[in-house]
Amino acid sequence: LIRKHGDDVEIVVACFGPGLHLLGNPPGIPIADETRQRAASLAVYGVAFHACKNTMDGLGWTQDRLVDFAKVVPIGAEDMMLLQERGFSYVSW
Repeated sequence: LIRKHGDDVEIVVACFGPGLHLLGNPPGIPIADETRQRAASLAVYGVAFHACKNTMDGLGWTQDRLVDFAKVVPIGAEDMMLLQERGFSYVSW
């Protein structure tokens, strides 16, 4: 999407539940180094990474446990709903 649309696209990766570990520094479960490097690279290109505070609380994590490019949001599921209200499309894999 970034290659095709450049600055005409805004991408947010909402991380909650087990997906939050992608933003852990260090992650609490094994995350491939290549995957972590790709996330950091995408952040440089303007992709936002949102971290669910509810999940963080459940894990006993504070913001200092996250990578620098993570933005903490109060509730990951609500964050996705609010993004959709703003016109974002939800894509999952």
